[in-house]
This record gives sequence, C-alpha cells and structure tokens, in this order.
Amino acid sequence: MGAALIATLVVICRRVGDPDFWWHMETGSWIIDHGAFPSHELFTYTASNRTWADQEWGSEVLGDLIFRAGGFLAFSLAYVAVTWVGFWFIWRRIALERVPALIAGGCIAVAAAAGVEVWGPRSQMISFALTCLTLYWVESYLRDRNRHLFLLPLVTVVWANLHGGFVYGLAVVGLAAVTEAVLWLVSPADGAHRRRSLRLGAVLAACAVAGLLNPITFHAYQAAILTQTSAAQQTFIAEWHSPSFHSIGELGLELLLLLVVFAMAFRRPRLWDALVTVVGIYAALSAVRNAPLAAAALTPMVAWSLGGFWERSRWQEPLGRWIQRRASDLLILVSAGALIVTVGAVGIAAHTLSSQTASTDANFPVGAANWLEAHPTVGTRMFNAYDWGGYLIHRFYPDRPVFIYGEATELGNQLLQQVSDVENAEPDWQTILDEHGVNYVVERTDSALSMALGVDTQWKQVYDDGFAVIFVKR
Repeated sequence: MGAALIATLVVICRRVGDPDFWWHMETGSWIIDHGAFPSHELFTYTASNRTWADQEWGSEVLGDLIFRAGGFLAFSLAYVAVTWVGFWFIWRRIALERVPALIAGGCIAVAAAAGVEVWGPRSQMISFALTCLTLYWVESYLRDRNRHLFLLPLVTVVWANLHGGFVYGLAVVGLAAVTEAVLWLVSPADGAHRRRSLRLGAVLAACAVAGLLNPITFHAYQAAILTQTSAAQQTFIAEWHSPSFHSIGELGLELLLLLVVFAMAFRRPRLWDALVTVVGIYAALSAVRNAPLAAAALTPMVAWSLGGFWERSRWQEPLGRWIQRRASDLLILVSAGALIVTVGAVGIAAHTLSSQTASTDANFPVGAANWLEAHPTVGTRMFNAYDWGGYLIHRFYPDRPVFIYGEATELGNQLLQQVSDVENAEPDWQTILDEHGVNYVVERTDSALSMALGVDTQWKQVYDDGFAVIFVKR
C-alpha cells in the first residue's frame, strides 16, 4: 500500500505549467505589498472598472511567499505534498473496511491515473485534498467511527479563504444529511438515522455560515456558482469540456468508471454509496477538471466492492495458506518491489522538476515578452491569447495591461466571447479590436487571427519565433 502511495508521485509531481499560476502570484504579491485586498480588477484595460471578489487570496499569498522563498521547485513540492495528503485520506477511507493491500494499492494507482490531465501545482489541489478529508470524516461518522465531522466548520473557514471549491465540502455534508433524512423517513423508529440527519443538518448550516467568514463574504458563493454555471467558460475553456475517451490521458478515468460499474455488481450498496457513486460519475463526465473529485468519491467504492468479492471467493483461503508458507520469501520480494517503486518514482519526479525552464519556454511566449521588454514604446493596448495573459501579467504588470487572462468568472462571459471571436477570426474580429483600441497583438503564430493579421494591410508583423508572433497596427 505504501508503494502505491509513493508511486502516485510519478503523476502528481509536476512542473509549474498552469497558465493561471502567473497572475495568481502577481495577485498574492500585490496583497502582500499593499497590505490590503484588491477592490477592483488589476491587470486589464478591458475590465479594470469591475469589482473584483478575489476568492483565492489565501492560496495566492501563501503561494507567493513559497515562490519567493524557494522558486518553482518549492512551489511544485508544496502542491505535491497537498495532493499526496488527499491520496492519504482516500487510503484512510478505504481502510474503514477490510480490503487486501494489493487491491487497495491498485485502486489508489487507478485514482492517480484518473486525474493525470489535472494534477499539478495549482490551488485546485487544495480543494481535492480537503474534499478527500471531508469524505473520510463523513464516512467515518456514518459508520459511528468518530466525530471529527464536527470540526468541518473550522476547516470550511480556512478552505473558503484558499479556494472557491469549499462548496464541494458543503455538497458532501448536504448529500449525507439528505441520505440520513431519507433513511429516517423510511424507518422512523430508527433513532440512529434521526440523530445523524439532525447533526449533519446542523454541521451543514455551520459550514454554510463558516463559508461567509472571508473578505468577500457572500460573493464567495456567488463566484462559485457563476464558475460552475458559466456557459461561456464551459464552451471556451478546455478543462471545462467533457472528457474525450479517445485521448490517452483520459484512459485512467475511463478505467475508473468501468471499474465502478463492474465492482457494484459484487456489492449491495447503501443509499449513501449509491448517491456518492452517481454524483462522482456525473462529475467525471461533466468536465475534465472534475476528475480528481471523481477519484476521491469513487475509488473507495471500487476497493470495497473488489475487496468484498475477494473475501467471498473460493481462492481466498488456499492463497492465504500459500502466502503463509512463503511469508519470508514474499517479504523480501515485496520489500524489493517497494524499494524499486520508491527509487523509480522519486527519480522520475526529480527529472520532471528539473526541466522547469525548458517547459516554460515551450508553453509561454518568453521570446515575444523579451522582445517587448527590449521595445518598451511599442503599443499601448494589447490583445493577447487567453492562456498567455497570466504570463504577460507576470512579465509586465503594471506597465502593459493585458486584454484578458484566466480569471474568466470576474472578467465576464461577454469578454470571453469576444476573445473567442477574435482568436478564431470571426467576421466581427476587426470591430472588436477597434472598439477596445487594440494597437498590438501577441498571438500564436499558427492561429486563425495571426493568419488574418498577416494579410491585413493595417497590421505589420514585427516579431515571429515560430511559436509566438507580434503584430503592431500601422
């Protein structure tokens, strides 16, 4: 089991590559330097008059402090630790039932593979870890194992100041409260269901109030709802798309979903198990970014079902006797395997983290930014690729405001639609640029917009490195 947890490092240990990293660090730096919270949008000229409800200020400040102290390496390792804690709570939840270590370890490995498209040093991993914690505490309470559940309001206070995903914790508690209320209605004489439903309802109410204890109060809920329901974000942002199982990166998630369906044939699920499974499958199929949440919800269900099937199988006893006869040899074999897995996982993780500079150069317009830095008088109003906005903020704030960046909820659906129209060279692309007074463009060389600008006599190409191109209006 320990080897499986260590093996997760292969997929969860990532370089900094999230486009939002850069503007989150700049925001954290702004808060530290000013000793205040930004009251309006900081980084664009297109939305600078909008009120900004920063729901991730805590993770931004902590992230900037870590980055100042240890750079990219420290930032990546901090989030490796956060993500790994989430897997540890998945394992603790699996251990609430008797499951052979080999099955539990295999399920942990599948959970790690399921989120391979999403893992990385980003604040979303905080919500993954705390969702795993919430599921473990709620599961333990429903089994009368402990009452850590009553600490969840305190967790919510911290969570609501770190990431908008704190609403996932409320959803888990709310689902448990509904489950126990239904069971109470079905069996009104059962005092246990009555007690649990009332206590879960009280904890849910306390968590809902705790979620307001942050600088933006009820706007934290508003931002979370807007993020989850924005049609524009779900259309234009890749990680909000449903997973494509033609992609090799989604094979782990596909395997997890197939195992859930297969495993449920060997177990009569409780109402709570069934509801968590349905919600987990829905989350997995609705958006790529939900894969870690699906892994948190579904992995123990698979482990319990397969573990129960193995305990009832006719091979369990003879195999157990065979293992007892060869215990010393198997101990050496398992120890050697665990050592190989540990060394290999650590080696792969170290190699991954060692190529941060090359990764940044390959994914962000480093050369174009260097050229703009050497030509400070070029342009006053930029149009930029959506996912490059954060990096350009990092390089030039406050001297060169950007057109858009990754804070899609605050910038609004209209601006997202305009960016999509311009980048795809829709018929209104020139009108949009003119309305915003854009006089230089930083875009991918092979984009539809770059091709349109290349044949437009109003624009002059001044830079092209094969990856990024800069056009200036004549």
